[in-house]
Amino acid sequence: MPAELIVRLRAARALPPDTRLLHGLACALFEGTDAAGHDGHEKPFAVWPLQPPAARTAQPGAAPLWVLRAAWLPDGAPPAATIAPAQLRVGSATCPVAEASHRAVSFRELATGPACDIVRVTFRSPTYFAHNGADTLVPDPRLIVGSWRRRWNASLPEESALAVSDDTWREILRAISLADYELTTRSRDSGHGRERAGFTGAASLRLARDAAIEARHAVGALARFAEFCGTGAQTTHGFGATCTDVPARR
Repeated sequence: MPAELIVRLRAARALPPDTRLLHGLACALFEGTDAAGHDGHEKPFAVWPLQPPAARTAQPGAAPLWVLRAAWLPDGAPPAATIAPAQLRVGSATCPVAEASHRAVSFRELATGPACDIVRVTFRSPTYFAHNGADTLVPDPRLIVGSWRRRWNASLPEESALAVSDDTWREILRAISLADYELTTRSRDSGHGRERAGFTGAASLRLARDAAIEARHAVGALARFAEFCGTGAQTTHGFGATCTDVPARR
C-alpha cells in the first residue's frame, strides 16, 4: 500500500543539494541491490528534495537535523529497509537517523474517499512534464491528473478493479479544467549536468458541473494519491513534490 516515510537525519556538515545523490539515496532505500528493479520504466517510489534544518530547531552542540521525505507506491508492504533505518548515506556522508515516521493508506481507502468538485494542488518543488519528447512547463490539468493516473494504475496489481479505466479517463479529460493558479518558475539541478526549470506554487483544478460521479470519485482518489506519487516527471529525483486539498463535494 502507499506509504510515506519521513526521516530526520543528523548531518555534521551541510549536505549537498545534488539530485543524483538524492536519487541514489532513494534507490538504495527502496530497491537495495535489485539492479533489475532499477531498470524498470515506472519506479516504485517518489522522493522530495532534502529539506535543510530550520534555524529555530537547531540545538547547541548537536548536528543539524535534515529531513528526507519519500514514498513507496505499489500495493504491498514497503521494503524492510525503510521501516527503521539506523543510518542513511548521502554521497560521502553517513548520517545517523534521529527519527523516522510512517504514514500508510490502502488504495481502497484512497478510492472510497469523498467525490470532489475541486482540488487544490500545491507544488512544493519544480514540476514539469515530459510530453511528446519535449519538456512542458505549463500547469495543464490533463497532464497533472494524467501523471497521477499513470502512477496509480502502474502501482496497482494487474486487472485491479480500482484502476482508472479508459472510459472514466475520457470523462475526466472532458470535464477537468484549471480554475486558478499562482505559480512561479524555478530551476533545480536535473541530475544530468544542467539546470531544469519547473513551476512551483498553487493551482486549483475544477470538474464541470455535469461531470459523472465516477470521474469525481476518480479525481478525488488520484489527488489523495498525489501526495505520495508527486506530479509530472522525475519525481524519483525530487521534482514534482505535491500536496493536495480535496474538499468533499458540496
